[in-house]
Amino acid sequence: MKYFILSVLVISSLLISNNSEAQCDATLWSHVYHSYRLVVNKQCDTVTGIVAAIWGEADGDMHIRLNVDSRFSFMINAANVSGEAGCLVCEPICATTCTQSDAISSCAGFTNTVFLPAAGERVYVVGSYVTDNVHGWNEIHPVTAIGFTTAIENIEPNKPFVNIYPNPASSYVYVKLSDKPTKPVHIVISDGLGRLAGQYQMFDTQVIKIPTDFLPEATYYYHISQDDILLKGGSFVVIHNK
Repeated sequence: MKYFILSVLVISSLLISNNSEAQCDATLWSHVYHSYRLVVNKQCDTVTGIVAAIWGEADGDMHIRLNVDSRFSFMINAANVSGEAGCLVCEPICATTCTQSDAISSCAGFTNTVFLPAAGERVYVVGSYVTDNVHGWNEIHPVTAIGFTTAIENIEPNKPFVNIYPNPASSYVYVKLSDKPTKPVHIVISDGLGRLAGQYQMFDTQVIKIPTDFLPEATYYYHISQDDILLKGGSFVVIHNK
């Protein structure tokens, strides 16, 4: 029982403190095939969701499509939508037999330690959050760890409830907290290509009014955090009234 409680606490900490680079195995990068293709957005990140599909690649990597939970939807860009069925790509490296001749050297001397999930499983994935500059979509690559979230879904820190309205928006979108924050709350908004569309913060108020009248009509993604803990992620549409 002590071992189980300790395991739950460790995994819970992993999900909550997803900004710590110490969680990721940096040595994996020396075995990434064509690593120059990957633009690093965050050296180490944690995402949760449901596995939509999984298959092997010729370079030995496994290609996992993760249907991310709504709070992580900001990690999905237009290329993920068009090329990966709206899913985040997750790639454990050297996880299957490499049949691509120029990729064999990348996996030489390396033993994969990531246990792969089945489609339909709810999981957390830890690894580097990157953009593949050839395909354009976002990925967790290389993946350091994959585990199940079922046992810890309800273990979360106390945090305010966040409401965002209206959706669609025209001139403004409002972010409203259920309680006055005890620490600053940061809001990052990006477009479908991952480009920054605005950064905001709030502390002495429960509501912030964000102008959207200058934004082109499109879908935008938001990431709301407090003390490096994700409060809410999602998207809203901007449609200007004629």
